[in-house]
Amino acid sequence: MNWFTWRQHRKQFLIFGVMLAAFAALLIPTGVHFWHTYQHALSTCASYATPADPRGQCDQLPDLLFGGDGAIFDSAVLGTFALPVLLGIFLGAPLLAREYEDGTSKLAWTQGVSRRKWLTVKLAWALGFALIYGTALSALVTWWSRTPDMLYQNRFPQGHFETQGLMPVAYSIFFTAVGFAASAWFRRILVAIGVTLGVFALCITSFALWIRPYYMVPVTVTAPVGSSTLDQRVPGSAWILNRDIVNKSGKAFDSFTPASMPPQCQQILQNMRADKAASIVTQTGGQPGDDPLNDCLNTAGYHQRVVYQPDYRYWDFQRIEAGIYLGMAAAGVVATYLLVLKRDA
Repeated sequence: MNWFTWRQHRKQFLIFGVMLAAFAALLIPTGVHFWHTYQHALSTCASYATPADPRGQCDQLPDLLFGGDGAIFDSAVLGTFALPVLLGIFLGAPLLAREYEDGTSKLAWTQGVSRRKWLTVKLAWALGFALIYGTALSALVTWWSRTPDMLYQNRFPQGHFETQGLMPVAYSIFFTAVGFAASAWFRRILVAIGVTLGVFALCITSFALWIRPYYMVPVTVTAPVGSSTLDQRVPGSAWILNRDIVNKSGKAFDSFTPASMPPQCQQILQNMRADKAASIVTQTGGQPGDDPLNDCLNTAGYHQRVVYQPDYRYWDFQRIEAGIYLGMAAAGVVATYLLVLKRDA
């Protein structure tokens, strides 16, 4: 049965191997180039230091480097997303649906191999290949991402979190499981492909926007309106979930306008010149007591607030989300067994 499964799917395995090799041909030379460019810039940026700017250009490296290489960065992200989904489309979805469409399932189930063993071997090959493939993809992209990780000091944003660490492995296994579960349910390759793509879009969007930010209770820091201490208290590599101004009753204002102010502060604003008022409303520097508008807002109970996830939780988030995807993959395997062994018995 193992030899038969290998003979049946070896072309798919070979094609995916070629795709990974082509992806590596893009990432390996660019990864080496980006890393050496970054290291050279890091070693020379301090030479531009002045008494007023002791770090020279080192803080400006994210703006100075790789400005024309956006297409390469986008290709790396899109490729890392695409390969696990393609596993679900071209390996998982046809795994059982093709047998149903061609009628070969009836022939296979009347031979000496039991239906359970037939299904177990096919799923083991598919999931085993997805595990190996996802591991190789993760190692490649995580190595390539060391330059943007060091440069931008933030691995949480969408497009970075999903393409490094444990996530390519979890995605490869999960979307393969979604593909063969859908093929067992609908018994049509095109329908199974459509379901796999739909699940991909749903998961990528929902996890990034509504689920991932709350795996652990976020950290909240506050400061008086107009104070610059808030930025000093939030690590630069933190994942900022929300930055707003809050009144004394707890109502948050993402867009703080004069209409959001209490009446007494609006009166102060009206008595000031328009250009000075605009600079104060958007002010982030200084300290309380520097101007009457900030003093009025602070007296009324208004304050700045930042909600964030610290960068040291990155691997905790990776383990949590990978565990969720692997749990859903296990549910897909169970559903496939029930659909094939029970419904078709």
